[in-house]
Amino acid sequence: MLKFNSCCCASSVSHHVIGLTNMTDVWRLDTLPSDVLILIFDYCHAFDLVRLSEVCKRFYDIIREETLWIKKSKQPIATNQTSRKFRERCNSLLCLRTKWHVSNNWQYGKYERKIIFSQNIKLIPKIQLTKDVLWWSGGNQLYGFRRTEPFQANNRMFIDDYVRSDICKFVIRNDCIVTGHRDGSLQFWTKPECNQNINFYFSIDGAHSRNVNALDETCSTIVSGSNDGTVKVWGPLGQGMLNVPLATINITEWVCSLSIDPTSKNVAVGSAGEIDTPHLHIFDLEYYKDSDILKPDKTRCAGTLDMVWNSPQILLTCGYDTCIRKWDLRTGTCVYSWPDPTDATVYCLSSDYQHTMITGTKFNCKAVLWDQRQKNYIQFYFMNLRRMSSPIYSLSFDSTHLYGATDQHLVELNFSGYSYKESNYKEILKYE
Repeated sequence: MLKFNSCCCASSVSHHVIGLTNMTDVWRLDTLPSDVLILIFDYCHAFDLVRLSEVCKRFYDIIREETLWIKKSKQPIATNQTSRKFRERCNSLLCLRTKWHVSNNWQYGKYERKIIFSQNIKLIPKIQLTKDVLWWSGGNQLYGFRRTEPFQANNRMFIDDYVRSDICKFVIRNDCIVTGHRDGSLQFWTKPECNQNINFYFSIDGAHSRNVNALDETCSTIVSGSNDGTVKVWGPLGQGMLNVPLATINITEWVCSLSIDPTSKNVAVGSAGEIDTPHLHIFDLEYYKDSDILKPDKTRCAGTLDMVWNSPQILLTCGYDTCIRKWDLRTGTCVYSWPDPTDATVYCLSSDYQHTMITGTKFNCKAVLWDQRQKNYIQFYFMNLRRMSSPIYSLSFDSTHLYGATDQHLVELNFSGYSYKESNYKEILKYE
């Protein structure tokens, strides 16, 4: 028997049905006009729509259309692909129905875990995700795993030349790869095609006197930061680039992170927080001076380990203070913060440049899913079933996959399937 949840819905359906001819005393749902079925289905939960789509071919065809999924897929967690920058690292673009399904998997911990790569020694690795390749660096190695092929050892690209110093940070450019090293050098590598290896191209020896921990680039500028307390700005590669920087900015303590904003006008720099000075700066890339936009509270801004520009005005940071902080450059203040639920140092941060954030933390290979529209976290993910003590040193995600690098493993969580076992750790803190 049909039951309607709304007088409005019942009235609308009655209006459509009155005009039907050859009516009998028994109504059958599958004989109603398509516009009436759409009206009814619009009141159904998405789970019910999936089941209704299996009743018959007509229901399947109606439910497959985008119309019914517009409201249910509006601004979903993790699958909001409105940002061009986020779409550039998504391996596939999702239809509205698939968006809802995959977003539901993210929220309830329904995924398939896979270890892509392991090594015996413990490292502090970094990863970067593009649409076609997952890049990983650890020690003196840099690998590229093609996402269109199975993640197997013989399907990876790697540096073919010996790297004399460990890689601390790297960035992928359109035409090459830039690596920052423990000996303070910057090296440039040709970006491989097909199954080629990564070959040496150019080097700036002694770019810094100590570790190059932070690195970013635009089409005209490369910015590096180091344990020697300096940030250096370099000219574009291939246009007479010299071993002398365009500018040197003194931070006075270790530089842990930096990121150039989407307009390429400013660079945000985060330091270790070992002395009683602000640990977050915004520098103007035209005049190479502190823009004095931010007014951070010294007591709340300890050690910025990672950062992401959500927009030209919004900067997200994380670090030793165990929080994600949201900075608005229009006011120069921290407008919101999300404390880690286990009070752990937040090592890394990734964003879809809309509402979704994922953090990698210090303990138990734990990643945390956040929605900027909500106060509390959405879900936990453990990159190791044994919950070993390694931090997640680096992570990135697209709409269907999360990748995390621990001290010994590179791990993939796949949220795109339909029959995954639920690993819902959202309520775990209530029982500790």
